[in-house]
Amino acid sequence: MTTQDGNPAVATATPVAPAPSFPTGSGHFFPATAPGVPLSAFAFAFAVGMLGILDTGMLPAAADGMLIATLLGIGSIGLFIGGLWEYRAGELFGGTFGLGYAGFLFSTGIFYKFFYGPLFTAAGLNNTNHVLAAWFIMWAIFTGIFAIGARTIALAAVAPFTLAFVVLLLTVISEFGGTSSWAADFLKTAGWFGILDSLAAGYLGAALVINTCYARTICPLFPAKPRG
Repeated sequence: MTTQDGNPAVATATPVAPAPSFPTGSGHFFPATAPGVPLSAFAFAFAVGMLGILDTGMLPAAADGMLIATLLGIGSIGLFIGGLWEYRAGELFGGTFGLGYAGFLFSTGIFYKFFYGPLFTAAGLNNTNHVLAAWFIMWAIFTGIFAIGARTIALAAVAPFTLAFVVLLLTVISEFGGTSSWAADFLKTAGWFGILDSLAAGYLGAALVINTCYARTICPLFPAKPRG
């Protein structure tokens, strides 16, 4: 190919900007991160599952040390990290749930480990139970709010929150019952609902992981229908 004056054409390349050497993402300093909901769901499932197993009597009360370790370990830490990741992605629902329940599990574990005995000695059984009932009432309200909000997401998200609300409500009733036989029955029933709740939360976490790995819906989440 020649130019109009007969001289060979000189090919000129358009300058291309070099690729950035740092990862790109939605923020200026950090790359985009994976969602934190699966980790939060699994951490919650481990904690409420261990609680349910103990409350049903499937394990002896002497095994409550494992519950405390679960609350302070994978329960609170997993939910804390998952909540931070959700906030990082701009997800208010998942972030607030993750960090909120991380605080709940951590505080509950610390109470049973260090403060239950002194409170029992100073205030007696009834007052200690009433303190715990008030604590669980507050978290039942918190959980109920998220059960309502989850209706706009998916049925698979509604189930864990709804079951957790039932667990907390039954636990509150058992705390008010003191040493009566019916209080023990309510606590055992709460344990069975806790196991169901663990399965529901575990399903949510597993579905999110498996569906992401296969890039298609393997485990349905039953998402909410868009509002017209």
